[in-house]
Order: sequence, then C-alpha cells, then structure tokens
Amino acid sequence: MAQHRFHLTTTPPDRITIEIGGALGDLIAEELTAKTVEALANQATTKLVLLDIRGLTDFTVMARVGLGTCQKLLRRRQIRTAWLVSTPRQHGLATLVAHNAADDGAGVFQTLAQAEAWFASKKLT
Repeated sequence: MAQHRFHLTTTPPDRITIEIGGALGDLIAEELTAKTVEALANQATTKLVLLDIRGLTDFTVMARVGLGTCQKLLRRRQIRTAWLVSTPRQHGLATLVAHNAADDGAGVFQTLAQAEAWFASKKLT
C-alpha cells in the first residue's frame, strides 16, 4: 500500500479540520483516532469537524473500521462532522462510516461551500 498522509488543524474556538490523503492503513486509522481525541481534549469547545478525504487513494477494511471508531467518538460528543469527498468510492466510505456510527450529525459533501452551508444551516446542540 502506498504512503499515507494526514494533517489535523484546530481552528479555535469550535472547529477541527482533518485532511487525509494517500493510502489509509490500519495503524494510521488508530493514530488518527488518538490524535483526534487529543485535539478534542485540547479544544473542549469543538462543535464542528471537517474530514477532508479528497486525497484518499486507498484504504484497508480495518482502516474503515478505525474511521468508524473516530466517527462514533464524534457522535458521542455531539460534534457535527462534514466529510468532504471527490470520488464515488470516497463518498461510499464516508456514508458507510456515518451510517454505521448511527450519526445523524454527519454529512457527506463534494464541495467545501456545501459543507460550510450545512454547518451554518442548523443550530448546534
């Protein structure tokens, strides 16, 4: 599997952006969840997470499961998640992860403008 990359950016007071690219393997999904937990602990007021997977080229089944663990964490904390995708495969991955996490606070979008409009459209809990 090719090399992966991810970048996590916090934008105070309430947003975290996670960019994932390359091939997502099992261990990197675990690391992503750990870094997300750490970022949430450091920015307790987080209400929005933008998960940009437009650069994702491949992923393992266990990486998908790892993303699901991360999504369930976000759901438990009532954090709204916008998945940003560019291919049908990425769309399927994001939809499956949100569905399996039973997270009504997650949406899948093809443009940043759509994600931003969705973030702004509903009152946050």
